[in-house]
Amino acid sequence: MAQQRLKRGRLGVTTKLAAGGQGVVYLAPRAQMPHARAMVFKEYKAQVLPSVRVDVLEEMPAYLESLPGVDGMELLNRAAWPCRLVEEDHSTTVVGFVMPSIPGEFFIDMTMTSSVQRKTAEFQHLLNDDVFLAKRGIPLSDRYRYELLSDAAAALALLHRHDIAVGDMSPKNLLFSLRPRRQVYFIDCDAMRLCSRSVTDQVETPDWEVVTAHPGEELATAQSDAYKFGLLTLRLLAGDQATRDPSKLPAAVPGPVRQLVHAAVSAPAGQRPAPADWIQAFDDAATAAGTRAPVAPARRAPVPTVPTRTQQSVGGHRPWRQRIPLRLRVIGAVAAALIVAGMLMSTTSGDDESTPFAGSVSRTAPSTVSTTIPVGAQPWGVAADAATGSVFTTNSLANSVSVYDIETGATTSIASPDLSKPTAIAVDSASGLAYVTNAGNKSVSVIDTRGRVIVDRIAVGAGPYGIAVDPAGHTAYVTNFEADTMSVVNLRARDVVATVPVGSRPYGIALDPATGSVFVAVAGLPEAPDRRVAVVDTGTLSVVSMIRVGNQPWGVAVDTDTETAYVTNHADGTVSVIDTRTRAVTATVRVGVGPVGVAVDRVSRTVYVTNHGLDDARSGNSVSLIDADTRVVTATVRVGVRPHGVAAGPVAGEMYVSNFNGGTLSVIGNRGT
Repeated sequence: MAQQRLKRGRLGVTTKLAAGGQGVVYLAPRAQMPHARAMVFKEYKAQVLPSVRVDVLEEMPAYLESLPGVDGMELLNRAAWPCRLVEEDHSTTVVGFVMPSIPGEFFIDMTMTSSVQRKTAEFQHLLNDDVFLAKRGIPLSDRYRYELLSDAAAALALLHRHDIAVGDMSPKNLLFSLRPRRQVYFIDCDAMRLCSRSVTDQVETPDWEVVTAHPGEELATAQSDAYKFGLLTLRLLAGDQATRDPSKLPAAVPGPVRQLVHAAVSAPAGQRPAPADWIQAFDDAATAAGTRAPVAPARRAPVPTVPTRTQQSVGGHRPWRQRIPLRLRVIGAVAAALIVAGMLMSTTSGDDESTPFAGSVSRTAPSTVSTTIPVGAQPWGVAADAATGSVFTTNSLANSVSVYDIETGATTSIASPDLSKPTAIAVDSASGLAYVTNAGNKSVSVIDTRGRVIVDRIAVGAGPYGIAVDPAGHTAYVTNFEADTMSVVNLRARDVVATVPVGSRPYGIALDPATGSVFVAVAGLPEAPDRRVAVVDTGTLSVVSMIRVGNQPWGVAVDTDTETAYVTNHADGTVSVIDTRTRAVTATVRVGVGPVGVAVDRVSRTVYVTNHGLDDARSGNSVSLIDADTRVVTATVRVGVRPHGVAAGPVAGEMYVSNFNGGTLSVIGNRGT
């Protein structure tokens, strides 16, 4: 679906930043997007415009918009992805697009002949020997090399999961950061290939052509990217800008890495290692590698010529996040309990199986997948209704809500024009109503759980993603992700009675009736993560405390039995455990990759956490089980692809998990088909 375009004159006073072969990049101070603090505008040159396939270019922001909030952030965390097309002021002629500016950590202070200069941290600077690196003041140790490569492999794997091929994958289009973490960032994304379609004809940077080694091979595919990633690895480890010879690898390079390089640059298409195949080898190599940065010898050495960039952006603004490798970073969230709804997002479908961790699961804790239930496209939130013996699931892409009857095994669908990217859901069984947040139209839909029809719609703020319901107080609390607020809804009058600023990009939310508090996960902007949970007093409707947790907090669940809140830290792969009365973090539990949803099974005293990441080797596509008493992960259950929301079922001993990419619910417990 085409997204709204921007007019050139609406971008504000544009300041030229850089020019390249295709166009000119300007600062666009008045362009604003939900996931970026600063935006830039790429304007195509007049001679380039006729070759631009506008319909393909328009698919890029449309695809971004189609993703759940955390998936969109995940993509923007990795790449300067086109966010909106830009037209001429007095016509519909497309002249370019806006995209996020390059985050500040991807600039580096380099020692030049006359001074230290702030430069874009292009990967090509690293493909040189230690003499060059020392002269430029780049502290690149062997460990840093492997850590960068591990993060680059994870980033490339992410793009491939979105059916994005980089194509012209050269070190001019890849940026790096050494502090605070080793990480990478892709630019020139309009040159990438989305779903096998290109904005302009594919070209390759000299010395990085796949056709040199494999004549006739198709350009811009996952296989050509796999070849070029092998070159990138070889050249970084060898300190050589142009070699294609694996024998140039230093003797200290471990055997597994050496074998992967050989396979990547020598094997034909279809036989090369995928990006994810490299990660463990890089991590192992990093653990054993040295940490000493290069030191320049006294003698003078020739300085290799480094090609210039074709795209620049704004530097010096506050770094948008203290990031860790992507496999621990996939963006996600929300709480799911009987009155708090889960959320999240994306990829293909996998077999269900249970894999135990060290330790033993409580006898009553559901820990195996018994049933997989088809629902709608891109299921997000999950909530159970004890009164009707049903489980409700929001289908964010299908704009519908699926209702699964646990007694009959039948699944019905609720569809309405009022549903627009439905995300979180909360059920009030006593009143026979369910409440669904619509991230696409700033509203909450009210569903009659017995008649299974929408009976009302409540306007809230922009980008509502989380909801918690207080049945006793006839109140709902809704996080407005794009408005940085929480709406307080009177459920009797069905209108907003207060709007509370809670921090940047609030997502998951949970009510603690015992303390009269609402806990809100505040994820923050990419370049300025909050890493906090806001505590709102339900009496004064004001923020009374901010609790520091991990990176990208998304999901929240409250266990009133133990006066404990659980917060999923999506980028850290951890769960923060909070004492709801002292409002202090009492433990941090490591789980799988990209945790998002969280729910408490009060019967078995077990906390269930959905691991939304795709790296199966690190417990992605799974649910982690945490013993609420010992705070130890006791098991991991393999579910479908990209598990998102999670909720305890209406029958004891059952947990329901939405699998975003598979369009299914996994039932953990004894429910039969």
